[in-house]
Amino acid sequence: MSAAIRFAALALLAAVLTPAGAQAFTPEATLKRLFALEGNTPYPSPYAGTLNFSALESKYASPNGHGYRNELKIVDSARLSAADTREHFSARVTATLPNVAKTIIAQYHVEGLDTILKVYVQDTADSKGLDGKTGNGVFDILVRILDTDGKEATTALGTVRSGESFDLDIVFNGGEAQVTARTANGGTLKTPLTRIRPDTRKIYFKFGDYLQARDPVTGEHTSSPEKWDEYYRQNHIDSSHIRFSHTIFERDGVQR
Repeated sequence: MSAAIRFAALALLAAVLTPAGAQAFTPEATLKRLFALEGNTPYPSPYAGTLNFSALESKYASPNGHGYRNELKIVDSARLSAADTREHFSARVTATLPNVAKTIIAQYHVEGLDTILKVYVQDTADSKGLDGKTGNGVFDILVRILDTDGKEATTALGTVRSGESFDLDIVFNGGEAQVTARTANGGTLKTPLTRIRPDTRKIYFKFGDYLQARDPVTGEHTSSPEKWDEYYRQNHIDSSHIRFSHTIFERDGVQR
């Protein structure tokens, strides 16, 4: 099957299985087989397709992180190159966050420190956002994808307020990626179908709550949890909850 046909099939599947119209979800056993956990367990009991993440409650600090995180990430043994990765993720996302908060809710990471796709929910200044203002309670949904030129292209996919839900859909197919979001006030928006810069390293998908922080004095990125704590305190970021419901994760293609 050609890459184009395979992508079309995955895109059709994604359209059919969007959270708004689907009742199915990926079983807990499947997620636990494919994903490693960073931070507190997100699985409620009983599990019925909903996962609850909180970076501030987990306070999981990775060595090169820029804030606390609570995420699921593809296990080492299941990681593939971008050319061999064919995956579909969809969920209804509910972000309950204080003003000024900024978190990454989904990303594709390259083994090492590089990222090639990131989905943000943020109430911070950004000229690429549909709102783009800081601290007004309107959270931009922004996607950044690294294209073949090595440049990070940013696409705005709507806005939400704290506690509002939106549908998120991510398709990654053999080095091409597309992200779609559907919000109550903005309808359905999607990124262009983007070819990722070629790379022979393995990649892996992560999702959850990666609450961004900076040095409270310089405003630069920092890997110091003590500075994160002060940043959160100064900006009155005292809670962070990301819920994924109707969670679907599917894989196709070469599995090793």
